[in-house]
Amino acid sequence: MSLDNLSDDKGGAQVMLCQRAGRWETGPMVPPFGQGVMFQLNVDDISSLQDALARADWPIHSPLRDVWRNVGDRESGQREIFVLDPDGYLLMINQALGERPLAKP
Repeated sequence: MSLDNLSDDKGGAQVMLCQRAGRWETGPMVPPFGQGVMFQLNVDDISSLQDALARADWPIHSPLRDVWRNVGDRESGQREIFVLDPDGYLLMINQALGERPLAKP
């Protein structure tokens, strides 16, 4: 697989993948390569992605869950699932659920 020109610009953030060339390596290249690294990917339809992961029999690190986090005077929600890629990178894939008032104690 060639990684030439594989980049995507989303909302002011850029992700760029490069082939190994010796310049950017920060340590020996021994498995698991991505240990200690997590990427968060925002998607519009996490259900379709979860179905695709199940069809591929992809190992799930943490199952699908809904999470609401306090953000000032409100809560922000997301549905998320965690998977590991073959190199050990942890991928948090999530879909926004919107916002709601803070839950009453």
